Amino acid sequence: MADRTFYFSELKSDGCMCGRPKQSGRSFCYGCYKKLPPEVQKALYRKIGNGYEQAYDDAHTYLTREGE
Repeated sequence: MADRTFYFSELKSDGCMCGRPKQSGRSFCYGCYKKLPPEVQKALYRKIGNGYEQAYDDAHTYLTREGE
């Protein structure tokens, strides 16, 4: 359950992992979201407990690697 709390917190936050603002209820800011492959973008619409966690982790990993 602690893991789910992290994902809920990320969704409710108003800051993206890149430091730019984002809308509450979104995983990432628009710029970061658009950098993701289409299949990862689509996966971020899954519900918490039904695949969202893996989609978020995949997106975060992708964006972190892209910035290297």
